[in-house]
Parts: sequence; structure tokens; C-alpha cells
Amino acid sequence: MQGLQFVPYKRLGFTPNIIVDSQPLESTLLTLSHWPGSGSPPELKADLSAEIVFNFLETDFPRPEAEAISNNHFDEDGLVGLFALLNPQIAQEEKDFLLDVATAGDFGTFKNREAAHVTFVLQAWAEPARSPLNRTVFQRPYDEITSILYEELLPRFSNLFQRVHFLEQYWKDEDTLLEWSEAAIESGEIKIEEYRDLDFAVVQTPGSKEWAAARPQLDGARWTHQICHQYAVHNVTGCSRILVSDGNRHDFYYRYETWVELVERKPLPRLDLKPLAARLNALENKKIWRAEGVEDIVPHLSAEVKADSKLSTAAVKEAFIEFFTSFT
Repeated sequence: MQGLQFVPYKRLGFTPNIIVDSQPLESTLLTLSHWPGSGSPPELKADLSAEIVFNFLETDFPRPEAEAISNNHFDEDGLVGLFALLNPQIAQEEKDFLLDVATAGDFGTFKNREAAHVTFVLQAWAEPARSPLNRTVFQRPYDEITSILYEELLPRFSNLFQRVHFLEQYWKDEDTLLEWSEAAIESGEIKIEEYRDLDFAVVQTPGSKEWAAARPQLDGARWTHQICHQYAVHNVTGCSRILVSDGNRHDFYYRYETWVELVERKPLPRLDLKPLAARLNALENKKIWRAEGVEDIVPHLSAEVKADSKLSTAAVKEAFIEFFTSFT
């Protein structure tokens, strides 16, 4: 285990390795991942890949003779897991905070506001318009972008998360939208109605143009949704089936938690939404609704981008409830 180093996923070749938060290769000796079918040891499993890494570090699980660690994509859970393997002492000291960062990044929930700020900074690094990296980096293939992000951020990560207050330029705008969304939920302007037996929540926002115009403007952030921030929604409801509606536009999605292998809780299974899309199109009397495949990481069922629905929030909600109830 000593002398571990990060090696880009596609350059691992025959190098004996540990894979974090993705799928193993033939040269992989150990996988620490919550991805479905990744083959992580059952005794180490947890909801987050970063938690699985901490379980590995904190137990006497056999240490493989690995030389490299890697991941095939960039995200916060993967970064925390890789960082912990490379810096176990620092990671253990900051475990709760780092797991909060990973949870915010993967599941869109947080306990410590600064953990949310860290995710906003990391997401900014990965977005061409906001990243401190040269924009030409993002013209490269995705696997190269992933490698560059890890190579740049792994040595900087400790300084980044311990001094995130100095990086306000990267998190302030999104935090303003998050704070605004939280206040709208608290005041009842954004209403969240739960049907827990169906694992289903309806997020209803005011449909007025004036109210929408008051929304803090932020383009390109991963967790924004129409006129509210998903962190604010996910911190209020644990339901994994989410419908967001402003009266004219409706968007349903399965949360990411329904794709990975969870240990602490078990969301209801994903259902193929194509029959429901057909039902909604029949109610519309035109084909504007489209359902993504259940195998997608965060699949949506929504109307086309420029197509307003003639269906009310109540009618769409009723169609979803009827559909989900038919499978209970």
C-alpha cells in the first residue's frame, strides 16, 4: 500500500491497482465503489464510495499489493475517496466533513454549509466557463479531462477544503441561489408534497414570470433546476422520485441514489417511464413528453425544452400517482 499514486484510468494497463467509485479492470486488485455490479467487498459496502474507502482504511481488510489508484470519471465522491487513500491521516481527521462533501456531490444533500461550498468550487473546476484551468483542456477527450482534474486537484484538495472561504468567487453565486431556494421553501412559496408510500415528492413552484424573474441568475451549475436549487429540495425530502412543476413546465427525475448500491436505505425500484410518457402524450393530444431509459444515471421524464404543457400540475401529479400505485 505504500507508494500508491494516482494513474489515469486508461493508462493503468497491467499496473496492479485499486479502483475507487467506478468499475474494475483486469489489473484491479480491489474495487471500492458503490456502482452497481462493481464487485466491492460486501463487508466494506456503504452508501458512498468514499465511505467504502474509509471502511477499508479503518478495518483490517487485507491490503493488496497495489501500485496505483484510479477512477474513470471526475466527481466529488471519487475525489474524496482517492484523496483518503493517498492521505489517510489527514482524511481520518476530516472524515465527517469529507463525507459531507461526497454526499453533497453525489446525492445533493449536506449538513455543513461549507461542504456545499466545496462542491460548488469543485464543480466550477470542471466547467469550462468557470474553471481556473485553461479552456483548451476541455477540448480534449473526457478521459483526459478527468485525469487532468484529478492530477490538479488531488495535491490541492487539502488546502481547498480547509480554506474554502477564500474561494468565494467560485461558490458565492450558487450559494445565493441555494439560500434563495431554501427561503422560498421555508416561506411556502415553493411547496413540497410527499407521498412516502410511493417514494414520490412533488415540488411546485409559482408559475408567475415575475416570481421567476426574481430568481438569482446562475447558468451552468449542475444542481440548479428551473427556479430552485436541488440541494434545497433534497435537504427537505428523502423521496427518490421527484416531480418539479411550475404549472406550465413539468420535469420528473429519479435521484442518483436509485442508481447506486445503497446500504443504509433502499429506495423503491426504478420503473420504466415510457408507458407513462405515452399516457401524458395522449392527455396532451400531442407528442411532447419523452422518457429517458431507467439505465441512465439520473433519468428524466419531461416535455421538450420549448414545449409548454397544457396539463396542470394536479393532472400531471395524478398521472404519476396512478402509475406508481399500479406497481404497489
